[in-house]
Amino acid sequence: MRRWSTSSNFFGNMGRLRKQAKKNVQTNDYMIRHWWVDKYKRPTNDRLFMTRSWVEWQLEMFEDMHAERDRLIARLEAGEIEAKLAMPALDALNRILGDDKVVDPLADKWERELAEGKVPNLDEVL
Repeated sequence: MRRWSTSSNFFGNMGRLRKQAKKNVQTNDYMIRHWWVDKYKRPTNDRLFMTRSWVEWQLEMFEDMHAERDRLIARLEAGEIEAKLAMPALDALNRILGDDKVVDPLADKWERELAEGKVPNLDEVL
């Protein structure tokens, strides 16, 4: 049995723990675990979490993010939410998903109206 009573062992391990925590955040391990806990309201040592592969959890997380982005865009276009509230979330989702597409629902609406032969209201604000 290993004993951790001496301060040199404790602080030596703290350094390794800090490095591992930094590595977890940089490799998205942290994000996946926190997404899972938030979605399923269960700890990461739960059997459900352990029974699926890491790739399956990553895929499900990205699917959820794509769906959330689509919901935000639909709410913006329907006028249910203000752009200044939704744009930070949309920008973050686009960065995480690796999507370079700029989401601007108002500009998209104007483009649809132009394509339909209508004159868009350029003074309009979402």
